[in-house]
Amino acid sequence: MNASSKNIEILHPKNQPNIFGYDDNFKYFTNLYNNNRLPNTILLSGLKGSGKATFAYHFINYILSSNEKNKYSIKDFTIDYENKSYKLLSEDSHPNFYLLDSETNFENIKIEKVREALKFLSKTSYNLNIKIVLIDNAEYLNINSSNALLKALEEPDKNTYFFIIHNSSSRILDTIKSRSIEFKFYLNN
Repeated sequence: MNASSKNIEILHPKNQPNIFGYDDNFKYFTNLYNNNRLPNTILLSGLKGSGKATFAYHFINYILSSNEKNKYSIKDFTIDYENKSYKLLSEDSHPNFYLLDSETNFENIKIEKVREALKFLSKTSYNLNIKIVLIDNAEYLNINSSNALLKALEEPDKNTYFFIIHNSSSRILDTIKSRSIEFKFYLNN
């Protein structure tokens, strides 16, 4: 290891300007979305660190920035730091986006956080008439949180999308899996 490699900055997935290795997946998702065939509940599964959350944030930026200046670049799969939706997502303040995650690693996602997400879903959307809920570390949903979430997953509004990210499929309720279309992510060459 050389001295310069010790100073590598690790960015949070929502702040990664590029995605690598998932070009075909991204094109597939954009095709589904543009043809109004994107499933409302998408389960992204794979090993921790395989880029699931980065992929989700890029695709969410693609959707939310579609009518904005400096929108997502499908040509080179990059987010423009000057994009309005990127800035709002980075500040956790986008009115059409809700993040449901555990507060710390290994802590259950409490039912109160799921109830906050359900309140978000009941409100009117800001623009595009789209609402997106990203559930990261879904393996930390406890039984009560999972059950509270099921109703929203069963009957989502037309323009409501759930992106559920997990690292260990054995810990997610089968009822959540059955309401999702699963896409498996893995790193390759």
